[in-house]
Amino acid sequence: MPQPIDVDTTSFLILDIARLLRAELERRVADAHLGITPGEARTLANVARFGPLRQHDLADLAGLGAMSVTTVLDRLEKAGLIRRDADSNDRRAKLVSVTGAAAPLLIQLRTIGDEVRSITRGKLATDDWESFRSLLKVARDNHLNARRDQGGMGAA
Repeated sequence: MPQPIDVDTTSFLILDIARLLRAELERRVADAHLGITPGEARTLANVARFGPLRQHDLADLAGLGAMSVTTVLDRLEKAGLIRRDADSNDRRAKLVSVTGAAAPLLIQLRTIGDEVRSITRGKLATDDWESFRSLLKVARDNHLNARRDQGGMGAA
């Protein structure tokens, strides 16, 4: 008889933590009444983190379809939080970047993110927490390097 699934594998643990982090972050963003949805907040944060970047790269980062990202970007652009400019390397493509008007909102999002990370950290000692973060970075970079070696996008 096959063994039951081990729910404490590294993959399950990382996915569970990611799911819990996202749910808590989205709840706090919604409760903060920032004038944007949690999905718009995630998109804005990704643009601030990786931008300027092409819309299709943003869609890949967010795990969304191009049309979904376009709709979110339309709302963020209408609010004056992002802008889309022609890519000088490919006039058909648009580069997305945050505007100065997004700065106060990004500060609020960072504060919310800090609060959520504090829940995740709990009472872990600083050295343990920093070791955990360092190991997660190595694991992330292992995947990015493997993806790059296979010809995929490098900034996921």
